[in-house]
Amino acid sequence: MTERFIAALDLGTSSCRAAAVSPDGRILCQKTVPLAPVRRAPGLSEYDAQTLFSAQLEALHGVLNEAGPQNAAAIAVASQRSTVVLWDKSSGLSVAPVLTWEDGRAAAEAQLCTLSQDEIHALTGLYKTPYFSAPKIAWCLKNCPPAQEALRAGTLAVGPAATYFIWRLTEGAVFATDPTLAQRTLLFDINTRAWSEPLCEAFGVPTSVLPTVLPSGAEYGFYQYNGVNIPILSCAGDQQAAAYAADLTPGKCSINYGTGAFLLYNAGREAKRLPGMLTSLAVSEDSESDILLEGPVNAAGSVFMWLNECGVAIDMASADALIKTAQKPVWLLPALGGLGAPYWDFSVSPVIAGLSPLTKKADMAAGAVRGVAFSVADVAYYLRKSGLDPVQTSVSGGLSRLESLVQFQADILQRELTVLEETEGTLLGAARLAARRLGAAKDAWNLPPVKRTVQPSIFGVEADKEYQNWRKFVEWSKAKPAL
Repeated sequence: MTERFIAALDLGTSSCRAAAVSPDGRILCQKTVPLAPVRRAPGLSEYDAQTLFSAQLEALHGVLNEAGPQNAAAIAVASQRSTVVLWDKSSGLSVAPVLTWEDGRAAAEAQLCTLSQDEIHALTGLYKTPYFSAPKIAWCLKNCPPAQEALRAGTLAVGPAATYFIWRLTEGAVFATDPTLAQRTLLFDINTRAWSEPLCEAFGVPTSVLPTVLPSGAEYGFYQYNGVNIPILSCAGDQQAAAYAADLTPGKCSINYGTGAFLLYNAGREAKRLPGMLTSLAVSEDSESDILLEGPVNAAGSVFMWLNECGVAIDMASADALIKTAQKPVWLLPALGGLGAPYWDFSVSPVIAGLSPLTKKADMAAGAVRGVAFSVADVAYYLRKSGLDPVQTSVSGGLSRLESLVQFQADILQRELTVLEETEGTLLGAARLAARRLGAAKDAWNLPPVKRTVQPSIFGVEADKEYQNWRKFVEWSKAKPAL
């Protein structure tokens, strides 16, 4: 291959993906390396730092070797958010387990923070939960002696997965992150766009251990591979990168189905506070950025992984055909890691109801699809009740390949959905940022083409009845005492 390309990476939860992306937005080749967090007990989810880095590096090298490092114009990095790495800068070794975004062991540390939820939301746009990084960092500093020793020695570094990856690629020359990832630490003030002393003090995290914050599209050093110096020109959170790939301009909405599902609404430059929603920063080419109202659904693709672990193996390649045979779908609340927006109730566990002696695998698969779609609808309806009705809703992500999911989503929302042809939005968004940094004009980038539009197949009365039954099921599930 002789074509110039950007080596884009998506450091995801269940895999590390890399792609060679042309300067105009075409994927030339791809590499995927499976990566599964270790879940030793309910509520725990972690990686070994070296295993994490090795998977990331294998994906990158796979693309560079196939496309030719001499043709690489840049490296672009996007990663899962809130997953945090603590390491010793003098040795490069991790000093704590890498707690993923879905790890909830730091619940006590979140509660010990003296700032109220309103104060936290006003500063960060987020909420005080163990699923963001600050409580995780506090837990590691209390429970991991190597982290304590590095802190005393002044060699401790703390940062998102992308920050650690870039630090390793640049051999310690660059210790930096971007605002979309900095925000997810729960230590970043989105009003001043800087680390917050009050937040750091409240969680017991010195600002000295945190990375420099640069725009999402910026110079993040160089990676030398086979004698070639390749500039690293972007760094961003995965969901914001996907939104950038979909050209999520003000007034538009996107739904990205991955391990979790995320509904994002671009509210423009004016900061908007909506209780129950996250106020997230969009990617930035400079010091300014749009505001995204974000509603995370904690589980989407992970629901099917969970069912597989429970012995209900569903082949995703033939899932649509299976779901068509469902006679009576179960009611499934996909509360892996609790409920996200707009509930923020982490005491709830997954619930399956409506089982009978006649229940088949197809009914379980259909129930999983419906549960994900209903959970996304909870966020969308909450936005509508708040007076925010998007002019367009696009759909992307690996799980958007499930036609049954997208159709049921359109039915319940009673809205046309635009399904994007390319499911690798995160990779393309990261690459687009790097392309802009290389000087590419906005109109030189080919936005993901529309694969199809999906219209509702049921009437509003029927959709409303289905949704109201879902709401009753959710309230029943939340009210049931734990056994």
